[in-house]
Amino acid sequence: MKLRTMSTGIVGLVASLALAALPVVPSQASEDPTIASSRAFLASYGVDARTQNTLIETYLSGGTWDSMSSAAQPRSVVSYSAADGDYTVNTYDDGSIAVSRIESVSERSLGRGISGCTASGMTRSNCKIDMWVGLVSLSFYASYNLGNNTVTNVYGAGWSIGGACGANLVYLGRPATNIGRMDVSAQMCGIPYSTTFWLQLTVRSGSASVSWSP
Repeated sequence: MKLRTMSTGIVGLVASLALAALPVVPSQASEDPTIASSRAFLASYGVDARTQNTLIETYLSGGTWDSMSSAAQPRSVVSYSAADGDYTVNTYDDGSIAVSRIESVSERSLGRGISGCTASGMTRSNCKIDMWVGLVSLSFYASYNLGNNTVTNVYGAGWSIGGACGANLVYLGRPATNIGRMDVSAQMCGIPYSTTFWLQLTVRSGSASVSWSP
């Protein structure tokens, strides 16, 4: 009886040690922060989870979204003004979203130097230009004149490119007197390839507009 009890105890101990040696598998793998942020961006504009998955899989396998080029025809366009700028939200047939913004003149900065976007007559100074499509965002600061349709200065480029092993600024300047532009070259990881993302401000006929493309 004693021998049987000891044998049962040894078997139990061996089983416990074997279980302890097994790797611990989390119930749900943590998602890359860039991907999670992209999902949050898309969800905030009403994109369902299934469409999010399709878009992200397409991008990570080397494809592009409709929203990644301002030349694509949007299904709907919504423009509005907020305290921090004039926004345009484009929704495309594949479910992707593009948001662009031209920073508006800050009431708090009027006459107080260049803290934020400022205005003097038709001149705009230190105004941030942005675009977001979820996995990609680009921005720079620009000074421009709506009276003579010129961009006088471009600086302070910023970017975030999901799925890229590395990215660097290859151009920031004025390719024409009425255009400010940034180009970022990115080396993608999933399916190795290089691509260039760009963001452009164009001042024409007394108004400013934003365009972009991968």
